[in-house]
Amino acid sequence: MGAEASDRELTDHARAVLLQSARLKQKVAETQCPVLVDMAQVIAGSFTAGGKLLICGNGGSAADAQHLATELTIRYRSAVVRKALPAIALSADTCALTAGANDLGYDTVFARLVEAYGKEGDVVLGISTSGNSRSVFNALQQGRSLGLHTLGLLGGDGGVIREVSDRSVVVPYAGGADRVQECHIAIGHVIIDCIEQIMGYCG
Repeated sequence: MGAEASDRELTDHARAVLLQSARLKQKVAETQCPVLVDMAQVIAGSFTAGGKLLICGNGGSAADAQHLATELTIRYRSAVVRKALPAIALSADTCALTAGANDLGYDTVFARLVEAYGKEGDVVLGISTSGNSRSVFNALQQGRSLGLHTLGLLGGDGGVIREVSDRSVVVPYAGGADRVQECHIAIGHVIIDCIEQIMGYCG
């Protein structure tokens, strides 16, 4: 496709991108739903026991962390009436992020917040399209040392973060962050849907 693509070329390109995204979600659906449900059960169990969910990621994954945390604390679907569920996006506090990066080094910022907020029985969910984000790896490693459940939404082959995740859903795509991010938000929505059903909410 050249610099001045025709409408037909752009239409074909758009169709190909959407179909690629759809096929990748289908592959995840066919291979990883059991672990997805297991992750939902872990989070729901923590909520039921008075625990909370800490979510971290960088860039687009930081946005996904905030997106999913908001759907748990505020609401996911208007048809489901329930109490607020305790989820914190560790990327949301710019003062903590910038102070941590400046004073301690960026790779430690999420781990520091896990140390501050996490307690045994809580859950830390790390989101990384490559599976190799050092700041996310350190957060899960810190969580594991404190007795938190560690979960991952990852891409590629899962990278090093898979090593510190009790459970992880890995989107098997190494062609870029875009397709992986599209799967991650869909997976996150399904996890929230399952959490609400596990906890007895319906709509």
